[in-house]
Amino acid sequence: MQEPSSGPPNPRHSRYQQLPVRRSGTPVTIALIIVSCIVAAISQLGERTEPVSTLYFAEPSNQDVLYDMYYRIKAMEENGNTNTAEFNRLVDDYLIRIETESSPLRDIKKGEVWRLATPMFLHFGIIHILFNMMWIWSLGLAIESTYRPLKFAVLVLTIAVISNIAQALISGPNFGGMSGVVYGLFGFIVVHGKLNPHSGLHLDKRTVNFMLIWLVLCFTGLVGPIANWAHTFGLLTGAIMGGALALKQGGWQTVKRRHEFKRAASHLNTNALHECCVCGKTELDDPYMDFRVHEDGNEYCVQHLKEID
Repeated sequence: MQEPSSGPPNPRHSRYQQLPVRRSGTPVTIALIIVSCIVAAISQLGERTEPVSTLYFAEPSNQDVLYDMYYRIKAMEENGNTNTAEFNRLVDDYLIRIETESSPLRDIKKGEVWRLATPMFLHFGIIHILFNMMWIWSLGLAIESTYRPLKFAVLVLTIAVISNIAQALISGPNFGGMSGVVYGLFGFIVVHGKLNPHSGLHLDKRTVNFMLIWLVLCFTGLVGPIANWAHTFGLLTGAIMGGALALKQGGWQTVKRRHEFKRAASHLNTNALHECCVCGKTELDDPYMDFRVHEDGNEYCVQHLKEID
C-alpha cells in the first residue's frame, strides 16, 4: 500500500512484507515424534534403561560393581590388610572408577557423540511423552512448514545439544525428554515473530503465558524432578537463533520503522494510517499490529485476513 506524502512513515512498507511461502510436508517433526514413541515403547516409558542405555548422555553406571569394590576395601581395612599390594591396587581402581563414572562426558569423549542429542528421545511416563509430543507437533509444524526441513533439523539439533550439555554439566547425566527442544522452539517463535512479524510465526498471549508460568513452576519442584536447565538453555538458544534469523531477514529494519512511526505519530498526533474493517483496530491501538489489503479491496489485520482466506 502506498504511503501518503505527509504524516509519519509507515513501518510496514518494506520489501520483506510479503507473507512466507508455506511448504508442504513436515518430515523432521514427524520423525521426531515417531522415534520418541519407538524409544518410549522399547524402554517401557523409562522403566527399562538397558535397551536404550546408549541414548543417555552417559551410560548408567554399574553401581553393583562400585558397591562390591567399596565393601571389599572396608573388609580389608577391618582385617588390617591395608599395607598389601592387593589393597592398594583395589583402592586405586576404585578411585579411578569413581572419577570415570562421575564424568557426564565420559562416553562422549570416547567418540559416542550421538549422546549429545539423543536424550531428547527418552521419556518417563505417559504424561511426559504426550505433553512433549503435543508441543513438538504444534511448534514444529509452524516452523518446519515455514522454513526448509533441513534448516529446521539444524535448529532442533543445535537446541538439543546445547540444552543437554547444560543439563548434564549442572545436574548430571541421568535425564531425558524433548522439553528442552520444545522450549527452544517456543523461544524461536516468540523472538522471531516479534522482530520479523511478516514471517507468519506467532503465538497467542495465553500460550506464551502458560509456557513461562510452567517454566517457573518446574523450578519450584512441585511437579517432580524436571530437567530445568535443559528448559532454560533450550529457551535461550532458540530465542538467540530466532532473533538472529529474524534480523537477517529484515527484522532490524522492521524494528527501526516501528520506532520511527511511533515517535512520529506521538509528535504529530496524526490519524491512523491503517484500520481493520473487521475489528476496527488501528496501529494506534497496537503499534505491532500488521495489516494487509485483501483482493476485495478492504484492509484487514493479519489475524482476520487469515480467517477470510
